[in-house]
Amino acid sequence: MLESVFDRRVKHDRGYDLYLEIPEKEYFQIYGDVNSEAANDVVDQFLRLHQDDGRANNVEVNYDKNNHTINIKALLQYYGNDHTAAEILPNHLGHYENKK
Repeated sequence: MLESVFDRRVKHDRGYDLYLEIPEKEYFQIYGDVNSEAANDVVDQFLRLHQDDGRANNVEVNYDKNNHTINIKALLQYYGNDHTAAEILPNHLGHYENKK
């Protein structure tokens, strides 16, 4: 799923706004509902995949049924330039699998 995420960042004085756009089909193969717990998990796994040391705050999620996407916005902040250890991506978020 994470390989299909479209992302962009906007820098401002408090850090970066991170925007993630996920195709609904791939999102619902993993998560049963659009909620803040799932959105926080997506952001956390996305940052781990990219070995990004940002700390996510103010995570918001929106289901855009017209565009068939799940849209997540988070504020990324970087504190003290400390680095997180690299981790292996959980299997359920790895590659897209066709589940017919």
